[in-house]
Amino acid sequence: MRNLVLFRLLMIGLVGCWAFAQNAPTPSQPLYQVTIVSRTTKALNYGYLSAPTRIGFQGTPVATSARGEATVEPKRGSTVLKMRFEHLPEPGRFGPNYMTYVVWAISPEGRAHNLGELILDGSRKGKLSSSTPLQTFALIVTAEPYFSVTQPSEIVVMENVLTRDTIGKVQEVNATYELLPRKPYTYDTSANPSVAAAPHVSQDQYESMLALYQALNAIQIAQAQGADRYASTQIARARDVYNKARALPANLSKEIVSMAREATQIAEDSRAIASKRSDAEARATAPVNTAAPKP
Repeated sequence: MRNLVLFRLLMIGLVGCWAFAQNAPTPSQPLYQVTIVSRTTKALNYGYLSAPTRIGFQGTPVATSARGEATVEPKRGSTVLKMRFEHLPEPGRFGPNYMTYVVWAISPEGRAHNLGELILDGSRKGKLSSSTPLQTFALIVTAEPYFSVTQPSEIVVMENVLTRDTIGKVQEVNATYELLPRKPYTYDTSANPSVAAAPHVSQDQYESMLALYQALNAIQIAQAQGADRYASTQIARARDVYNKARALPANLSKEIVSMAREATQIAEDSRAIASKRSDAEARATAPVNTAAPKP
């Protein structure tokens, strides 16, 4: 049963990447939309605590069965979190671009801190240990195209909530943050791909192939943002590392995952560089309004 579930997850990723490659972004079909979506959630102040406390996670309307909990421990200079989640749907259910989950700490001012990737096992459960320099923050989980994104997508699947186990002086603060819409998606509640004649895969194989697909996603997203023009050295390096990871034999799964994640991070850096440089170029070439102000 475990292998069957893992294969279902893998097949969703395979279909997603094939669809992504077949529908490569063009100037008339941008990967990132212009509109930014705002959302408000509760941020909790843990700075007053002298001992660890526990909070819960509940699913949003797109993942109503998802649940989780976290142990939050303030320490000098950081807040340490140990989180557990269950009953999360496969990320590919939200569209072919979504391949993983990321947990975020959101400050009351809306600054998002990527706490790390949440990888599900065959039972749709996952664990993550992380830390943040923030002491007042909200916690959310989003579906993402790859692990090293720097801004949450609009697919928020879980948010933090107070529980009966939450102890200490915890202050609630509204945190309004921005979400980055990506290509339109369809949430298919009846999706149930057939796997009758498909081979089984191990957890190692699944994680290595998923890492490669995330790297491919990151590279294509960077290209859609103009990385070939504005960050050519960085995107070329990302492609080189990705190709080397693909060329490794399947039994070197740890090496494949490591190199693929490196390619993903380089691609995200090239996307960020390209975005800044293209914005700077647009400002520099924008017409200047020299008309005198009316009295």
